[in-house]
Amino acid sequence: MPSSQIPWILDQPEHILSVTEAHIDTLEADYTFDPYVIRHLTHIPVIRRDLTRHLGSLTSDLMEEIGLGFDQYWGSDTENWKEVCVYDDMMRIVASASNRVLVGLPLCRNQEFLMNAVKFVQSAPFLAQFIKLFPKFLKPVIGSITTIPSHYFYSKCAKHLVPLAEQRIADLEKKQREFGYEYEGPADLLTWMIHDANRRADTVDQSPEVLCRRMLIANFASLHTTTFTITNVLFDLIGSPYEKSHLAGIREEMERVLREDHGVWTKAGLTKLVRADSAIKETMRLWGILGTGLVRKVISDEGITLENGLHLNKGVYLGVPSHGIHHDETLYPQANVYDASRFCQPRETPSASQDVSVDDVVGTIAVDENTVKKDSRIKVEEGLGSKGLSATTTSDTFLSFSLGRHACPGRFFAVDLLKLLMAYAILHYEIKPLAERPSNTWFGEALLPPMKATIHVKRRRSKCPMVDGQLAT
Repeated sequence: MPSSQIPWILDQPEHILSVTEAHIDTLEADYTFDPYVIRHLTHIPVIRRDLTRHLGSLTSDLMEEIGLGFDQYWGSDTENWKEVCVYDDMMRIVASASNRVLVGLPLCRNQEFLMNAVKFVQSAPFLAQFIKLFPKFLKPVIGSITTIPSHYFYSKCAKHLVPLAEQRIADLEKKQREFGYEYEGPADLLTWMIHDANRRADTVDQSPEVLCRRMLIANFASLHTTTFTITNVLFDLIGSPYEKSHLAGIREEMERVLREDHGVWTKAGLTKLVRADSAIKETMRLWGILGTGLVRKVISDEGITLENGLHLNKGVYLGVPSHGIHHDETLYPQANVYDASRFCQPRETPSASQDVSVDDVVGTIAVDENTVKKDSRIKVEEGLGSKGLSATTTSDTFLSFSLGRHACPGRFFAVDLLKLLMAYAILHYEIKPLAERPSNTWFGEALLPPMKATIHVKRRRSKCPMVDGQLAT
């Protein structure tokens, strides 16, 4: 559907146009995931509320895991270049860092758990595409057979996750029974989900088995999108004709912010990384993971009639061409060119105030006044303000995190994690520029990053603002 229909799509209730049913069909989730959990997404409010609320206190934990990961996979050799596979290394680092927030220490460093969580996450989309090849009446048989590896990966994760959940549940119950027993539980998603299930008195969600399955869904949501994006960001930066100026500008900003915050990364400091935020958003615009956005499935028995009179029967899918929107020259001048500063220039000048006119910045920040309707989900003034330009802000011209009430609840965590990954890579390593950026590949509806492409890195000799606990001068 054309982008002009976005407000209409967003206004339709879930019992008529269903996001959940569309996602279930896309991922063949009745076979690749747990059918109950995927239809009862009670973890979504927990992510939106508790994870976002605790981001400030989690920043140092995330950077600790990121530092350990880079040091392990990219090394500390300042003399010799090392060839590394970006996608593979980023998946490993993202898995450990994400699970520091999802399940906490020490499980986030358990290699058996991490390896099988990654395999579970990576297998699901490919199994779904295979299952789609078969007619509906054969899917139960084909699905049960082809997902045997996925169930194996799950069982290896459950070996660690289920006892962990049981122990935390037991500790919380003991706290309620025994006066003076001090226990709050680690600040991670698993603990917050247990608290949430207890508040709702939901006996199903209180089950360690169900909690385990929810954690793997959270891994799926976090690992894929974050790994794809940071892989694309790094290739965009070092494969750009303006690689030196882009990297130098981002590195200068990072060093300045880190020095201002006394050598410690904080949530407030991350919000100051305007250039990094712009580079991330530009990558997400250029290489959005899915070609179609706001996908819905008609589930009303009566179907639904569009504003132009066209009637859609039950079972029909609809969406908008997000890839086309993100590459629309009227919205984004030179839309097929990577411009790391596309979204940061107005935020680094006095003209970034919310009363600036469209004419002052059109062609610089990729906002076309004619496309911003009165009933649009983003106001012109908001789109020109610094908040409206950030990577976490959704709009009808930037759909990488979806839009409306179903916008990605973990996007604030994801962008913070991406900035920390960029910061460690750029501040601690020299990266050889590429003569040409390796290409991405379409796999069905998904646009995959260069999964096998390699780069050459070595540890920087120069000091970053914080080394071994001391501020560099």
